[in-house]
Amino acid sequence: MDHQNIRFHNVEELEPVEGGWLLRRVGAAARARISPGVQENCFATGIELRFTMPDGAVDLLLKTIPQAEAATAHIFFGSFQGGWEYSSKNIGANVTRIHIEYPAKLATLRRITAEKQLAFAPEVVRVVLPYVPVIFAGAEGRTALPAADQLPQKTYLAYGSSITHGSLSLIQPDCYVFRNAQALGVDYLNLGFAGNALMEEEMANYLVSRRDWDFASVEMGINTTERVKEFPLEVFEERIDRFTAVLARDPRPVFATSFFGYLDEDTDRTDKMRRIVRRYAAERLIFTDGLQLLDDETLISADGTHPDARGQEQIAARWSRIMAETLANRTAR
Repeated sequence: MDHQNIRFHNVEELEPVEGGWLLRRVGAAARARISPGVQENCFATGIELRFTMPDGAVDLLLKTIPQAEAATAHIFFGSFQGGWEYSSKNIGANVTRIHIEYPAKLATLRRITAEKQLAFAPEVVRVVLPYVPVIFAGAEGRTALPAADQLPQKTYLAYGSSITHGSLSLIQPDCYVFRNAQALGVDYLNLGFAGNALMEEEMANYLVSRRDWDFASVEMGINTTERVKEFPLEVFEERIDRFTAVLARDPRPVFATSFFGYLDEDTDRTDKMRRIVRRYAAERLIFTDGLQLLDDETLISADGTHPDARGQEQIAARWSRIMAETLANRTAR
């Protein structure tokens, strides 16, 4: 979505609220067809404000709805993380002014981008928002929309739980979705929904209705493990069957995984659920068991469920390699 000469990447709707616009990844019409958890979710996971600066500097005005974790935006110039003065900025509950200027070594970044064929032109400012809710209150200074040739030509979409959402990666650029895209030289769309990746058939229909991605990944299962009354095994299996069937009808590649390693207290139930995911995803999608991507108790955070920052890094390193090899083989056919 474009607004005020800024590309609101991974945003389908700007919802008017007091003092600005709440950034919504899924529009109201689509949200209404999915579960209440998705309808209510207003996290800024995977949202970036992208623009170029004709005058070399811009001020953004942002604020957040406070959560338990810090709200820190990270600034990139194309594929390069900003230097110390423009690398990360905390966003407060009151309107926060974030001043951004182009780096002095912009010409050097252009040269490296061309030589290494990096995905983003360094003139493109990318303000990577935290996954907490963020309200856009305005911008001061001239902005312009990035040109098509300044951005990646292909896009990767990721659906999943709070792990996909980036929780406990500490910063959004360290979540496995961002790192996968970085390794593959593509753009990304993060549709992680903390606590609410419930594999609804309506969600699958929504994902395939979007024409803005070239390949996708789906992480399935963790949000249903402790909801035994709502998701007994037969209901879980029906969800997985319908969800993967919809995705399989789309010709675009879809990579799938089950539960990443976590400190499980009911291994019998989880093992049964893991086998259910494998049964349907291995037949229909490009399946990798979650334990192949992460199975190390030392890479799990103290909550017992979420990979820590190193765990996210391992998932990205392993899954991006599988993706790269699979996509290259498909292109070679």
